[in-house]
Formats: sequence, structure tokens, C-alpha cells
Amino acid sequence: MTPQDAISALNAAADPTRAADLGARFGDGEYLGVAPAALEEMARDWRQTVAFPQRLDLARALWATGVFDAQLMAAKLLTQARIKDDAEIWAQICDWLEQAATWPIIDALSAAGGRRIAVDLSKMDKVHALVQSERGLDRRAALMLSMPLAKLAHPTDAEKLAIDDVLFWLTYALQDADKDVSRTAETWLKSLGKHDVKRAKMVRRVVQSRVSDS
Repeated sequence: MTPQDAISALNAAADPTRAADLGARFGDGEYLGVAPAALEEMARDWRQTVAFPQRLDLARALWATGVFDAQLMAAKLLTQARIKDDAEIWAQICDWLEQAATWPIIDALSAAGGRRIAVDLSKMDKVHALVQSERGLDRRAALMLSMPLAKLAHPTDAEKLAIDDVLFWLTYALQDADKDVSRTAETWLKSLGKHDVKRAKMVRRVVQSRVSDS
């Protein structure tokens, strides 16, 4: 699979009507309008046929095009639970997060990054840095990267500590002036509340107390 093959496949699946809608939603840029289901199917096939490090090279080539759909695919190519020696992949995901300008690409990169965090919780340092960013997309990324922690039904002791670290700033994210961030924080808390009612209620009490004191 060469970059040219990949771009040709994406172009073949383009939908001009959907592309125009994406442009209207996300502003200036190049959009092909490939349907999400088609992107997922292609990504699944390409992950099976292209191994690392060639897959990282392919992802970089797609990202460099600047095309919305190609950048989504670049993120999806790096979305895998088990990757040996993932330092370079993690660094690339972090770099792209800083470049991403739309929430769908932020979310796709976060899905890839969340899997890297799941196998190495020390990578949560990046999450805690992002939550302090002035850019709303970065704060959303922090929530999306750490979302897998919220969904753990039986977290280990280390994972519980990581969750508690998120809860420290989640109370502020729930009150974020950027509604996109606050809604994402609400989703995070609801996911946690499905299996950890105690912690979820504690977060709600902290927020309510802060509102009452203001």
C-alpha cells in the first residue's frame, strides 16, 4: 500500500455532497466527504495489511496532504491496542494533536492516543498538560484521551490513581466556558458514573459547592 494507492482509494469513496457539508461545518479546507463507515472499513483493512514501521510512514504521508479525510485516516491507522515500541507513534500522535483544527480529527487522534495511554499510564503527563491549554480543542483532547479510564469497570490500583488525577481537574472542565469542552466532560463523568457512582457523585458535590460559594 503506497500513499498514492491510499489517496486514490479515498478519492474513489469521495462524496461531494458530504464534502460540501463538512466544509460548511468546519470552514476552509479540503474535504472528500468519505462516509465514516467507509473510512472505518478501509482503516481496518489497511491496519491488517500494512505493518509498522511502514504504516507510520503511510499515516505521515496521508497527514501531510492536509485533506480532512486523509488526516482522519492517518489517525485511524495508528489506532491499535498492542504496538511494540510505540514511542515514535505516541510522539507523532501528540504532535498531530497540536496541529489538528477540528474536533473529529482531535477525537480520532485521541482514540489512537488513548490506547497508548492504556498500556503506559506515564503518558497521562501529556493529558494533564493539554487540560491547561488555552485552546478548547486541546482541553477536549485531554478528556477524550483519558476517556478509556472513565469506562473501566474494574480499574487496577494504578488506574484508580490515574482516574483520581483526572477528577482533580474534571470539576473545572465541567464548568468550562467552552460548551464543547463542558459537554465532553459531562460525557466523561456519566461514563464513570455507570460503574463508580461514589466518585461521580463526589465530583458533582464539588461542582455544586463551588457554584453555591460563587
